[in-house]
Amino acid sequence: MPLLMIEPAVAPLPPEADLLVPGGTARGIKVAAGQLLAIRDEEGGQPAALFAVTATSPALFLSPHHTRVFSNSFMLRLGMRLVTNKRRPVMVLGVSAEHLRHDLLMPMTEASVNGEIGGADRVRDKVLTAFRQIGIVPERIADPVNLFLDVGVGADGGLSPRGASSRAGDAVVFRAVADLNVVVASPHADPRLWSRSSPGALAVRVRNELHDLEDFIRP
Repeated sequence: MPLLMIEPAVAPLPPEADLLVPGGTARGIKVAAGQLLAIRDEEGGQPAALFAVTATSPALFLSPHHTRVFSNSFMLRLGMRLVTNKRRPVMVLGVSAEHLRHDLLMPMTEASVNGEIGGADRVRDKVLTAFRQIGIVPERIADPVNLFLDVGVGADGGLSPRGASSRAGDAVVFRAVADLNVVVASPHADPRLWSRSSPGALAVRVRNELHDLEDFIRP
């Protein structure tokens, strides 16, 4: 899979890691340049909000806005590079099933357990806590890359949320091209974007070789 290949690392890659993100929470993990970051929807129908800050500076963060401009696309597609607010590539999407859609437009919000809409602050608080738990204090919490969320754009420019595109066991894999501090969140459903009675778990793996993810990725 050539899209996942980079120049060999000068030093050995760090240890591999596993992480479970329970529904409604956010969790952080470190990913080194050259490693593979895999994220799987365990139950189906659960978008994953992906955030990242570079290890070199808390002011350099994964930016959907700059990724859209850099790649001239409002939707994350196979082979696209995700970039920072300075348009520096940090990840490449190397594995994603054909039916999956990933959004670069919508800010991630969540409804509360009693149905209230618009909880952007709740998501940011969870994400900030997750970064702090891995020793990082980012200068800002940017909008996420919304994995598995399908949002269309009409001819008139209007946005058409179509819900979550993932089925149980669907996964994506990125190759990191920079040292990163990553947070993955599993928000409560915002009914304007997708429907789910309760948030589902997300599994995260960091591996050094693609073949070590074969049992993690849907055939």
